[in-house]
Amino acid sequence: MMLRTVTTTVASIASVAVARPSSSVVQNILRHSLRRRCFLSPSAVLSIRGGGGVEQNDLSSNNSTSREMSTSASETKYVKLADPAPGSPFHYAFPVHNLDEAKKFYGEVLGCEEGRSSEKWQDYSLHGHQIVCHWVGNDYRCQDYYNPVDGDDIPVPHMGLALTEEQFHALAERVKAAGIQFIIEPHLRFQGQPGEQWTMFFKDQSGNNLEFKAMTTIDNLFAKYNVVDEE
Repeated sequence: MMLRTVTTTVASIASVAVARPSSSVVQNILRHSLRRRCFLSPSAVLSIRGGGGVEQNDLSSNNSTSREMSTSASETKYVKLADPAPGSPFHYAFPVHNLDEAKKFYGEVLGCEEGRSSEKWQDYSLHGHQIVCHWVGNDYRCQDYYNPVDGDDIPVPHMGLALTEEQFHALAERVKAAGIQFIIEPHLRFQGQPGEQWTMFFKDQSGNNLEFKAMTTIDNLFAKYNVVDEE
């Protein structure tokens, strides 16, 4: 009965909108009514359990929870271990030579929660951002290039996150405890400049470079000015 009423109302408004296309009010009402007509049943939640085992200083989503769910269409059961980052989470896919080693590094050392996976790739939440390890062959190792930045030879390509200072130092201790060798030790660069930041570089087991940084003034992350590199 409700659907019939909504359908009749939408049809009536639509006829008015066609006769008076300049009426923005009528057009807005039409769009609102159409949206209300499109309703779907939510997926059934089978069980919800708290996000136990998620450490405070890992690199998964800060508000991660574990939820076992299924979709009504395919009845595919799944578990949700992390929430996406607010706004527009980035997606980054990169090659690895061994998925088991990637799981140990990203899942255990960095503490990233695992998402979807297959025999050839694995999803992880890096603070709510989606990173994907793709197996490309046992011989793969990242080829490095270098560029000088504030007195350091920076390996490229590399990827990582801009953390808070507290998160940065906690991660540095976590990496040290895992016996991971730093390419560039944690230190403060661009001291006294708008871009002053903590930084550190290290590799995963496939030789992929990671940089994690922490701006001392986070609002200056995109401060625009000319940086003069040291010779």
